[in-house]
Parts: sequence; structure tokens; C-alpha cells
Amino acid sequence: MKIIRHDAYIAKRKRNSKWIALLGFLMLTGTLFLALLPNFLLPSYLLMLFGFVLFNIGMQQVGKWSRNPRNDQLLDHHLKALPDRFSLVHYAPVGNKRIDHILVHSGGALILTAKEIDGAIEERGSRWRRRGSGIRRFLSFSGPQLGNPSIETDTAVGLLESHLSAAQFEIDVLAAVVFIHPRTELTIEEPDYPVLHGDELASFVLNVPVEEELSSRERENLVNLLKGDEILDMPVKTGRRRPVKRRAA
Repeated sequence: MKIIRHDAYIAKRKRNSKWIALLGFLMLTGTLFLALLPNFLLPSYLLMLFGFVLFNIGMQQVGKWSRNPRNDQLLDHHLKALPDRFSLVHYAPVGNKRIDHILVHSGGALILTAKEIDGAIEERGSRWRRRGSGIRRFLSFSGPQLGNPSIETDTAVGLLESHLSAAQFEIDVLAAVVFIHPRTELTIEEPDYPVLHGDELASFVLNVPVEEELSSRERENLVNLLKGDEILDMPVKTGRRRPVKRRAA
């Protein structure tokens, strides 16, 4: 399998996350001095609230971008045995946004929404819940968050479809949600997209149905499009492109 990683973007997110966490920390410590001033008790509480939120957002991002291994590296590990006709593009620029992980395969593109949280996860349709006590949820506020993988995946699919349509690519766009923490317990009912453990991903990818197989040149052109204009290790080539059809996962 070929791996394309936008390292400059990762480095930028690492730096930004540290600055956000530092700013939140400074706001929190600033409340200690502000509370000592007369008539500044209410502003100190507001500063503490905003500082707490900002600090935790920063720490969430620090964990995401500085963790070793990161999500992209864990996906690399789970898919490392795939043949070279597969290409995994991490943090592909799509317009003015990014899609975290896109696997280019013989039938088109597969978006992977990766989640690194542990514990018991439940999904029913588009509704997600992480079971656990309120104390545990509070203590994990600075850590990885579940969010709503269905909405995140819908957004990523729409972005990629629009991007491909503008480039006149006609390919299948599929998606899956992958939980890569080894201690995740999943209870899934009527999912919008396939929901997998990390160790199930390679088998799932190899069995994705293909209606129309792309040629090696078409796959290369698709990978080149997802690289964007950034300077990467692999040279960008141009070639024939195809106009987007979508097939539900």
C-alpha cells in the first residue's frame, strides 16, 4: 500500500494546538490575580470559564496531533498488508478544508472516520452515545471525544463529492467509521455507515464491492488530485480525468 501524508499540515496543527492550550492555561492562571482585585470577581469567573474551555480544547488537539502513534499511523498499521493498488491519503486538502483519511482503491474512494476513544460505544441510526459515569466523562474532557461520527462522515462525503465533481471525476465514494482503540466495545444498530474495529478494517477494504474498476492511471490521477498543491515526497503527475456518482455505503 502507498501512503501519502501531509506532514506540513500535521506540524502546523501541532504548533497551533500547543498555543491554544498555553493561552487557555494563561487565562486560568490570570483569574488568580484578577479575583484579588475589588469588583472583578464576576470577570474573573468569566475568564476562568473561557480559559477552562480553551485549555481543554487545546489539550484535546495536543493529544490528537502529538500522540505517538497518531490516528493516521494506526491506520497505516492496520492496512499495511494491502497491495500497491491501494493508496492511503492522510489529511487531503479539499477546497479550504481537510478530510482526515481517504483510501483510494480499485473502485474509487473510501473515507475513513477514525476514532481513538475506548470504552462502551452505542450507535442507533445517527445517534451515538458513550456509556459511563458522569465523573468519567468529566475526567476525559481533555481527551479524545466521540462527537457524532455519522455527521462527521456525512460532511466529509459531501466535501469529497463536490471536490471530485469540480475536477470531473466520476467514481464511487464510500465511507466507514473505524474505532482504533483496542479496548473499544461497540453496540451498533442500523448504522448510517459501516462501523468497524481497527483489526477488521483490512478485511473490510478487501471485500468492498466494485462496480467499475479504475485503471492504474485513473487511480494515480485521483491520488494526485488529493495531494493538492503541497510539496510531498511523491511527484505529482497529470492525466485524463473522469466526470461524480455516489453509491451509498
